[in-house]
Amino acid sequence: MHSIFFLAEIKKSGFMDFQQILYICKKAKNMKLLLNRSIIVKSLIAALAVLSLKNFVFKNLSIYGQDFHDLIELSDITIIFTGAFFVFGLLLAATMSDFKESEKIPGEVASNLEAIKDWIYLAFKAPRTGTSDLCKEELNSSFLREELITITDGIIAWIYSQRKDSNVIFPLIRKSNEIAYYFAERGVDKEAIKGIQENTNTMRKQLTRAYSISRNNFIKPAYVLLQSILFIVMSLLLITKFKTTAADYFVTSSITFLFCYLYLLIVGLDDPFDINSGDIDVDLKPIDRFRQRLVSDFLV
Repeated sequence: MHSIFFLAEIKKSGFMDFQQILYICKKAKNMKLLLNRSIIVKSLIAALAVLSLKNFVFKNLSIYGQDFHDLIELSDITIIFTGAFFVFGLLLAATMSDFKESEKIPGEVASNLEAIKDWIYLAFKAPRTGTSDLCKEELNSSFLREELITITDGIIAWIYSQRKDSNVIFPLIRKSNEIAYYFAERGVDKEAIKGIQENTNTMRKQLTRAYSISRNNFIKPAYVLLQSILFIVMSLLLITKFKTTAADYFVTSSITFLFCYLYLLIVGLDDPFDINSGDIDVDLKPIDRFRQRLVSDFLV
């Protein structure tokens, strides 16, 4: 679901309608995980498909009197399998570095939101300066509560969205600066204003990094290389001769499963913020838990 839709619903329908949309989005994700169960199921299906193709199709084919499934000895191609595993390992290590960095982002964003929440509490308790009419009026706790909840929900919705639209997330982050502007007009303690702006800038850097990781996928030639290796390995397994039927079944299915699993793992790790793609994604519990605390006790 496009992230602009999420933001439009916040403006048009209010907080509760937005929560219903977010709830549906999470339910859809959970249903997809149950149906998909991601890379293990896909790898098992691929292994069974290659094994079935070899034993029910290729064993009935021959070329110049030579059975199609016995064209190559296993000892002739072990070096290819070794080199293929080595290449897959290198590419897996490259994608893991981005994934490890991505795992920190939800916790860091939640920490900055928590800090902004504390600065708002300080604004209510610290003495105010100024002589204008705005400096004398009470701070609007309902407005501040709704602003911070809207920012938090918008960030969660953006992470769950497919496109990760920059035209949505960066205007949303600026809403926390509007809290600082609101305080500045009313003579709130300068430390609170400065703190909100610093945490907002830090959070902007973190979400920019998340946007960059999500949008800049692994270079296309690397995927072509992986897919080529996968195709070559599967093709060789179909025409390789084994000494026993048990070895044929075990080796063919095992190697197919391992290579398919590695390929799907690399693809999944390449975009850890694609929450709806499967179970290879960053843990959003820090932001989710912060939101629960925010709704339950912030300026209630």
